[in-house]
Amino acid sequence: MFSFIRDMNRKERSLLLTCFFAFFANGSLSLTLGSVMPDLKAAYGLNDTLSGLFLSAHSAGNLIAGFLSGLIPLYLGERKAIMLMSSLGFTGFVMMVVWGNPVWLLLAFACTGLGRGSVTNFDNRMVNRLSGGNPAASNMLHSSFAIGAILAPLAFLGLRNLLGWRIGLAFVILCGVISLCNFSRMRMEADRPDRGNKTNSTLVFLKNPSFLILAMMMFCYLCSEYAINGWLVTYIQNKESLLLAFSADGQEPSAAIRAYSQTMATLLWVVMLLGRLFCAWLSGRVSQKKIMMTSSFGVAAFFTFMLLSSGVGMVTVSVAGLGFCMAGICPMIYSDAAIFTNAYPMATGALLGIGSIGAIAMPTVVGAMAETFGFTGGMSAILVSVCLLVVFAVLNVVVKTRRPVVADEMVAE
Repeated sequence: MFSFIRDMNRKERSLLLTCFFAFFANGSLSLTLGSVMPDLKAAYGLNDTLSGLFLSAHSAGNLIAGFLSGLIPLYLGERKAIMLMSSLGFTGFVMMVVWGNPVWLLLAFACTGLGRGSVTNFDNRMVNRLSGGNPAASNMLHSSFAIGAILAPLAFLGLRNLLGWRIGLAFVILCGVISLCNFSRMRMEADRPDRGNKTNSTLVFLKNPSFLILAMMMFCYLCSEYAINGWLVTYIQNKESLLLAFSADGQEPSAAIRAYSQTMATLLWVVMLLGRLFCAWLSGRVSQKKIMMTSSFGVAAFFTFMLLSSGVGMVTVSVAGLGFCMAGICPMIYSDAAIFTNAYPMATGALLGIGSIGAIAMPTVVGAMAETFGFTGGMSAILVSVCLLVVFAVLNVVVKTRRPVVADEMVAE
């Protein structure tokens, strides 16, 4: 499981740890956005429409970063580029603290998305390069994201209750500053890609069927993950069978189900962390393509079970199973795509960009359908992306991988 680390020299290990901490900070940033939203609404008098627009601005920034972070290094070099782009993440949180103008906040949320997407692009590409596309390395990288996602809301709520919501944002801002300092100390041999080399800016990999299958897997997975994360708490709080179950226990249903729904959101990420560590261990023994295919079937089964479940125990089991099966899919898509991302600098950004389109679209679709068909009907829309994920995961196993031409030439040399 840790063999890829033993094969690295000291400089490479230092760079790997820099990537791991940056992804921890990314997880902290992502989950703190949801935690601070009620306080932003109360402090600045925002309505639900504006709040939804801010979250869309974050996702749009994340999408744009997928492409900008592949081009900016051609002019600034990789170290300066990631320093500039990653600093936008915590700068967005500082902007939230100082002013509540809606346009200003829209820019703040866009900055958080630009910072998050740039770190995602750089870290996945760099870890694939350092480890040679080892799936254990990718799963450990994404495990650090999960740790940040678990700890950040707890840190925010603790500081908020003691000192107020503005101080509550200090944790994610501090993580961002530390990450920036780590990036500033990086030393890379080939820091600035050659602008004259068309390989550094080409999108020719989009013609490769193997890459397109992985890109569609990323699209379907992020459709599902963002919609589930964004609507799980609301879905549980509006599930009539659970409201009746808590009332039958003699509890005040609204307070009890709020606590339960937040517990399920935390459980999802705790199990995802455990699942990613398990996948890091398993990937040394089983093909990552087969793990992704099996996991996709598991996501479809547990998500369907969650929609059909009516009792507290069944919902809890389905959420835990869903998180465990979802855990390794995204890291292993990046790892499986290493033959493209190591050959073409724009490939990682393209994966992130295509996936981000799904991340923007599906939560909106769920919300729109929920207004007409209720939250169970709205959540059922996610089944479409889950089923498509299964289809593309099967294709990823049965379709022979077509290696990129550039990669073949590099091997030949």
